[in-house]
Parts: sequence; structure tokens; C-alpha cells
Amino acid sequence: MKFILTFILLSFACLNSYSQQDANVKYWIIFKDKGEFKPEDKIFPGSPAYEKGKTQLTERAIKRRMKVLTEDNLIDFHDLPLNEAYIGSVKKSGIDLIAESKWLNGVSAYLTEKQLEKVKDFDFVSQIKVVNKLYKQVFESNTEDNYDSEYLSADSNNVYDYGKSLKQMQMVNVPKLHNMGITGKGILIANFDDGFDWKNHEALRNLKVEDEYDFINKDNNASYEPNQKYDDEKAQGNHGTATLSTMSGFKEGKLIGPAFDSKILLAKTEYITTETPMEEDFWLEAAEWAEAKGADIITSSLIYRDFDEPYKTNSYSYDNLDGNTAITTIAADRAAYLGIVVCQAMGNYYQTEIPSLGSAADGDSIISVGAVNYSGDPAGFTSNGPTKDGRIKPDVVAPGVGVWVAKVKELSGNNNTYEYSSGTSFSTPITAGIAALILSAHPELTPMQVRDAIRNTASHSGNPDNVHGWGVVNAYDAALYHGMIWSNDFVIEKLSEEEFRFSTFLVSKDVIEPSSVKLNYSYDGGKNFSELPMELTESINDENNSGKYSAVLKFTQNTDNFKVYFSAKDFNGNSFSFPKLESNLN
Repeated sequence: MKFILTFILLSFACLNSYSQQDANVKYWIIFKDKGEFKPEDKIFPGSPAYEKGKTQLTERAIKRRMKVLTEDNLIDFHDLPLNEAYIGSVKKSGIDLIAESKWLNGVSAYLTEKQLEKVKDFDFVSQIKVVNKLYKQVFESNTEDNYDSEYLSADSNNVYDYGKSLKQMQMVNVPKLHNMGITGKGILIANFDDGFDWKNHEALRNLKVEDEYDFINKDNNASYEPNQKYDDEKAQGNHGTATLSTMSGFKEGKLIGPAFDSKILLAKTEYITTETPMEEDFWLEAAEWAEAKGADIITSSLIYRDFDEPYKTNSYSYDNLDGNTAITTIAADRAAYLGIVVCQAMGNYYQTEIPSLGSAADGDSIISVGAVNYSGDPAGFTSNGPTKDGRIKPDVVAPGVGVWVAKVKELSGNNNTYEYSSGTSFSTPITAGIAALILSAHPELTPMQVRDAIRNTASHSGNPDNVHGWGVVNAYDAALYHGMIWSNDFVIEKLSEEEFRFSTFLVSKDVIEPSSVKLNYSYDGGKNFSELPMELTESINDENNSGKYSAVLKFTQNTDNFKVYFSAKDFNGNSFSFPKLESNLN
């Protein structure tokens, strides 16, 4: 993984390349410092800067960072808040800000020549840069083809009825994980899109939405909302509702996504009425927001290519897709550096001689996702790599043709409409949902370890290329890549006033030693544990002794401080345990 944030300043065009009377060109105004904190200051545990930086993060974010960073480098200059006096001075000069970024230490705005000259005179401004290029996705296929003839009947072996989403889930081997109780529980996913009809639609209204924010209009509503500064069209939020549903939707018999049990952050960053360069800055703001809140995964189906007039000067070329240029790419790689799994759509620009991928799919530390049909062949529209510096892209592919998705109420007129849709926009959240399943089984994994699991178990892992990447994702194999996996939770059945049956699924790619599977229980809050052997009560017949394990425990003491965890070994001597959890025996 490479991450050098200062490289972003080298990716901007020379300031004197542009001249305009209207505010049609977007600039980043970079500050010299953060007030009392200077870029050259050494930040170490206990220092004022270190402690200030920690106040910007939730405990969840700090815990996630500690998977990839040490305590000594947990906080850096980019984490410190912007100096409010500098921001105030820019605003007082009559400039309408687009975005603020602590990672870049600056603000963005469309500037006239007169405003530009005024900003130059500020002694706290280090540099003024105009963004050279940006990519915007312009093709999104809402197919009218009818896939009902290919719809597979509900599999009686599955715990859930997936309805018409069964095919897209079966292709990436998700039901096998759902059947054993791996549903993405405990993982926080941030979705960046054009809005979300999550409060209304039947497949979304019960999602565990932790927070939402509209970065376009700067309020706490990521759903459709008319009469704003940037007014929503009826279709605003249709794309985001669809992507969210493919990842986390849940309505039995209708649609079920991979990570329906995960927690969600919703960021409204895409303004569909017109294509302007401000949207990349909203993406950057959203990345900073999601990271600080402790997101484990970011999924984005927003690709940037060409802007509407008069913003044509802000458009990226292939030469800029080197992993170090686009703002969204820089932000995505920093998020990965800080411990977030970032899943990004490749785009729908077809396979062309000059590779057609866009930002932030060129990031070197993220998972870029292309699209295939149900035969496993690349979708005709899916973009190709490599990046300008020669790296293979996409990383993987997933179903992106005829994907069953939820439709926004403002267009359908009701809360229960679905449709088939196509695009890398939908293969990406499917992959992000799979990443959540992997992390819920192995929460200790870093972004690079998750990417390794996904890539190295995909269908073309032995021969990756610039259309398939490492191939079609296999959720089940990817979850097992780093060792045996347990259910996200265990089941407790009350047999009598004193006896309870504890059950959990345990699956391994290596042979499990049956006698090693134990229920470990404590009556004193975890100070001392006793062991109870567990029996394989429901085999999945994989020849590795995988399946459902159970044990009956008779309680002999007060259970107010009762705790339990599970442990097992394989015949290679590897030990695994299910995290210690407090049990609810009521």
C-alpha cells in the first residue's frame, strides 16, 4: 500500500492555465497550517496535537485504525481539524465554499478572477490549485429485459427465501454463509451515492442505519427532499436506493442482500441534476466523515468522467489514472491506509483500447469491481484496465447484468417496487456486502487481507486480466481464506429452568479436530473459564467435520456475570476461538 497525501498537490494544473470571469473553475485553497499546529510538528502520544486528533475520532474508528497502525502513528497532521479562523476569512470575502477537508488542509470553491486575486493575498494560504481532471459515470443501464425465466425457485436448503435476488446471491456463494449465521453482524458499512429511500421501501426500512448526511445541502437527511439549495429531482436517490438494496436489503421472498445484518452509514454525495466537479469534493468529505465514525467498509458506485458545461476544464484523462491524482482516489487510498475496506465501481465505459476505468477505481489499495452476466462472461459495458502505471484492474467481478434491486418511491409511487438493473454500480455493493461477511467472521483482518481473501479465491485467481481481474467473487471461499469461521452469533435454547443448549456453526477448509471444539463458560465475568465439549449435531458433509456444534449446559450458579466463548483446533494445529460474548439467557 502506498499513501502520500502531499502528492495530490502535484496532480493539479498550473494556476495560470485558466482565466475566467465567471466562477466556473473549481479550486482548492490550501492552508499553510492548522493554526497552532504546523505540518512539521512531531505528533506523538500525549502531545497536544495527538490528543486533539483523537477527539476527532470515535472509539470505533480508533479501534479499527489500531489494526493497521501503531499507537505512535495513530494520529497525523491530516487528522487535525481545520483552523476555523482561516475558513471564516475565506467566507467573509464572499466565496461560497463547496467542501472543507482536514485531510487536504483546505477548502474548495468555484472562483472568479477577482475572487482568485483576493485569495492570493491571504497570508494563511499556502497554495491555490485548480483540479486538472475528473471522471463521471454517464452510462447506467436500467435494463427492461425480463429475467424471470432464469429465476431459480427458492432453494429449500436455504434458511432464507431470496425471491428474484437468489440468482445474484447464488453466483457469488452467499447463501452458504447466511445458512450458517454469517450475515455481516457488527460491521459498519458506508454507502456513497445520490440518496437513499431507506425509510420507506419495504426492503430497507428495517436497516440498522447508524447515521446519514447530505453533503450536497449539508443536512442530516440523505433521502429525497425538495425545496433545497440544490433541489432534488424525482429520480434523486433511485440509484442509491438500488445499490443499498443489493448490498443490505432484506425482504423475504423479494430481495435479500449479502450484508443485511450490518450497520449502515449513508452519504448523499451525488447531485443528479447536473454533472459538476463539486461532487468529488463531497465524496472526499464523506470519506473523512465515515472514517471518523469508524466505518469498516466504504462502497461507492460513483465514477467520474465528463462534466457539463461550463466545467469541461475539470475532466480527467487516462494519463491521470495512476493511483495518485484524482481526489477521490487519494481519499480512497487514505481510507484504506486507515483500515477501511474500500469497494469502488470500475465504470460502464466498455472495453476500449485506451483503458476506460475511472477514479477512484485506479486506487492501489482498494477493491475495484467490474461486472459479469450470469454465465460469468464480462458485461459488454464493464470498463477495463490497466491503470496508467500498469496495475491490473478490476480486482474482481460480480453479477452486474439483470440484478434485482429496489426502486425509489418517488418514481414507483409505492414502497414495494423492484426492477432488474445493470451496471458495475450493482456488482460493487454486492462485493462490499461480501467484504462485510468476511469481516464479521474475521474482524481482525486488515483491508489488504480482505482484498487478498477476495482476489485469491475468485474464479480467475490463477490468471488475472484487465477485464475479469482475479475473477468472480466467491463469498464462502473468501470467508474461509484466513482460517475457520464461526457463526456471527450463537443460539441458546432453554430446555428447562437449569439447562440450556448452546449451538453455533463452525466451518473450516482444513479438517477440524472434533474433540477440540469446546464451549468455554465463566460465572465471574471472564476471570475463570470452564470447558464443555461440543458435539457435531448437523454436518454440512464437507469431509472437514464442519457443521453445527451444540452443547447442553446445566447452570449451577448465578448467571449475572456469565460469559461464554467457543474454541476449536484443526488437525494442522491451528487454534481459533469465537470472541467472548455476554449471553442473554432470558
